[in-house]
Amino acid sequence: MEYKETLPDHLFSHHIESYWHIFFEKQPTEDALEMFLPTCTFNIIFIDSHSIVRSSLHTKWKRLNPGAYFIGQTNTSLSFKSKRAVNITGVRFKPFAFANLIKNPLINFNDTIVNLENIFSLDNIAHLLIQRISIESKTVIQEQLINEFINGLLSKTMSVDESLRAQLNFIMFRHGSIQISELFKEFNVSKVTLHKHFVNKVGLSPKKVSQIWRMNRILQLREEFPNMSLTSIGLEAGFYDQAHFIKDFNAIFNITPFKFFAQKSNLVEIANLNITKRFTNQYDPIIS
Repeated sequence: MEYKETLPDHLFSHHIESYWHIFFEKQPTEDALEMFLPTCTFNIIFIDSHSIVRSSLHTKWKRLNPGAYFIGQTNTSLSFKSKRAVNITGVRFKPFAFANLIKNPLINFNDTIVNLENIFSLDNIAHLLIQRISIESKTVIQEQLINEFINGLLSKTMSVDESLRAQLNFIMFRHGSIQISELFKEFNVSKVTLHKHFVNKVGLSPKKVSQIWRMNRILQLREEFPNMSLTSIGLEAGFYDQAHFIKDFNAIFNITPFKFFAQKSNLVEIANLNITKRFTNQYDPIIS
């Protein structure tokens, strides 16, 4: 497996964290590849070969033909299988990126992967760009095509919901270790209003966002301090009860922390890289 990522053009950096590329050789076994862990982000992917995908919440696999797909918020992990080598190029969007772009409540797309044209009105130029992006082998040319495609996608509005962005950053800067009541006080908003706004515009409740980022913090701490006990890591992340820590971890990753960290996965290493960049502001908007 090969992975690389680049920062987006500064014009799109308010919406996008990064462009990323993964190449898988033909799988030697029938084991699925855990592709996406919960991080409170959205993805648009361009895929060049037939694959199948499934959320750990579902039992049925979904067939993917070459083309472009939208991946909503993931509450657990998404897994891929392919009988052949496959290139996947992705655009990872910040959690507030679609608040002004998608009319339907974003919770409707949680743990799903759908054809991009089912969400956005795509003209002939967009369809042509998708075809070219999916099969282009040179990264530099591919990213130029992606820039052109994203420009068309965001052309309706380049603005973001600044209040939502501030609320999400408030949670992220604290690595999810907050009381939701702190948000009510900080932003002078009611519990009902805040919950409804998050569910519609992010796809997750404030509590779920906090839970996911808290678990992301656990992954980061484990990467930074591999010899630290899981009990100590839980305490560092703000858990005062090991049972609560294990319960929350299992709710997000569908496995206990002990079994999770016993696995050796390149994809977890990639997730840790992204998490560290996110928590250290390396995905902040680029100033030209």
